[in-house]
Amino acid sequence: MQISPTDVTVQRGVPLTTPARTWCDLALTLSLGELVAAGDYLIFHEQPIVSRRELLDAVISHPGRRGRRVLRRALELLSEFSESPKESELRVIVVTSGLPTPQVNPEIYDEHGRFVARVDLYFPEERAILEYQGDQHRTDIRQWRRDLTRRSELESLGYHYAEVAADDLENVAPLIRRIERNLRARGWRGPAISDP
Repeated sequence: MQISPTDVTVQRGVPLTTPARTWCDLALTLSLGELVAAGDYLIFHEQPIVSRRELLDAVISHPGRRGRRVLRRALELLSEFSESPKESELRVIVVTSGLPTPQVNPEIYDEHGRFVARVDLYFPEERAILEYQGDQHRTDIRQWRRDLTRRSELESLGYHYAEVAADDLENVAPLIRRIERNLRARGWRGPAISDP
């Protein structure tokens, strides 16, 4: 694959491909969810490494590039609000399965305007929350206790709270069916999800 001068940057005297070009090259080896997770990291809103526009320009500048279709799809799915790779992968699974698009890391407040939590994925019409729980939520006793209190507080406010773990991301069909059932129980009337 040809590398143009605009695809190269120099760091500490070492020539490297730019972050945008590297992201494009990853389309040949990563899954769509992993590619979106890498892109989310690059455009994260507090300290972006590149802009969404720079990623788009990198895709456009190489029209014959293998993996272009997956890059375009990944661009559509990026979120500058995503805070973890697994959260990004979960969001891609949800959206590409035909479920509604959730809000990413919104803040939830109680009836008095007091901050309760920032949640990973949120379906506002159904008042349903999806949280990716990495191992640190289980192995750090203080984190685990905070998580229990946080979950109880959200449930007391009428939110449906569901947790997702690493194994769920490896076996997506049961995960999608579970999320669909939970959303339908809370009023979602979208089209039936075909077997994932």
